[in-house]
Amino acid sequence: TRWQRFQQASLREVRWWFFALLLFGFGSILIGTLRGGVEVQGQAPDFTAPIVAGKGQGGGVQLSALRGKPVVLYFTASWCPACKATMPTVDRFAAGHPDVHVVGVAMEDREDAQAYFGQTERAFPIVAATAEVQQKYDVKALPTTLVLDATGNAIWSRQGILMPFELDARVP
Repeated sequence: TRWQRFQQASLREVRWWFFALLLFGFGSILIGTLRGGVEVQGQAPDFTAPIVAGKGQGGGVQLSALRGKPVVLYFTASWCPACKATMPTVDRFAAGHPDVHVVGVAMEDREDAQAYFGQTERAFPIVAATAEVQQKYDVKALPTTLVLDATGNAIWSRQGILMPFELDARVP
């Protein structure tokens, strides 16, 4: 009947759109991986920022004091949907790699960061980005992930959602 043919044609079109969107999504992730993130090369600029949530809450983080182990800086914000999607990946990585310093950098004011990120326990500290951090790193999009080697040199950055394997592959 006509109705059955219409249903079959509609189902084929829905499948086509689904696969087209899936292919577009994978292509976007691939391009994002190749594109990179923050424009830091060589020695990462030092900063000191207050911890607003997670491990070590109430203290502070000085980037240069973390030398001796690799560092992952994860630039994020409470209002960023892609950041929320990536946060579990970063949290699992931090929990499974105590030999790596992972620091979340909330690119918003301290009160907003504390209110949002303080609601959930994290395996890593989240600091509020000071004006100094925002100026030195000039992050163009969120989330952005920056990997530093044990001497503080930038070795990899990624703008956008992280795939679960990326940090394992990029962190020395």
